[in-house]
Amino acid sequence: MTEKSPKTAKESPVYNLIRASRCYNCDEKQLPGSLVRFQSSTDESEVLCRKCSNLSDLEFLKSGNTKITQLAKKHSKRVVVVMQWSELWKAYERKGLLVESEAIDKTEKDLGFELKDREGKPA
Repeated sequence: MTEKSPKTAKESPVYNLIRASRCYNCDEKQLPGSLVRFQSSTDESEVLCRKCSNLSDLEFLKSGNTKITQLAKKHSKRVVVVMQWSELWKAYERKGLLVESEAIDKTEKDLGFELKDREGKPA
């Protein structure tokens, strides 16, 4: 019998800001385009930055290619969906995923080419 890969932990989504804000925990300014997490069970105006949300070790993978997304999700132990508010549709839209850097490296190796749109790579 074949062994199943371990399931990825389901985490609450993070949001790509469209307006400037401040982290509720460390008071660091968050510019539009910053990824934040809403503080659980409280008002949506209380946001936590990537560092305070323990997401600084994850890398952003833009949506758009199903094969790349599936492989990255398969290789990553942590997968977090990135959402952004759409003024046009008055709803949140999925913009991509936060996954581990190693998962993206394995995905690149599986596909045989480098992903050119890697963002948020930890130093």
